[in-house]
Amino acid sequence: MNNNLYNGTAFIPNQDIIYQDNYVENYLRKNIGKNVEAHVSFCDSIEWRDSVFTGILEDVGKDYTVIKTNSKKYVIWNVYLDYLILNN
Repeated sequence: MNNNLYNGTAFIPNQDIIYQDNYVENYLRKNIGKNVEAHVSFCDSIEWRDSVFTGILEDVGKDYTVIKTNSKKYVIWNVYLDYLILNN
């Protein structure tokens, strides 16, 4: 084995790296408190295949969106989120 290519040390990335937020996440965070329509598709469900949740955008995370209606709060995984319509 050629010792010049591999000397037995492993590269470990720096654990203190601060990851930049996604552009869409930043944009949605600026619109927290506004009325939205979230169009979602749940491919595996017959009952909830294509749904629209209308309410107030309450919170946005890296992989989720929270929408508050008059009686409930919905946590929507962004994997299922097709698009949002902001109603001013």
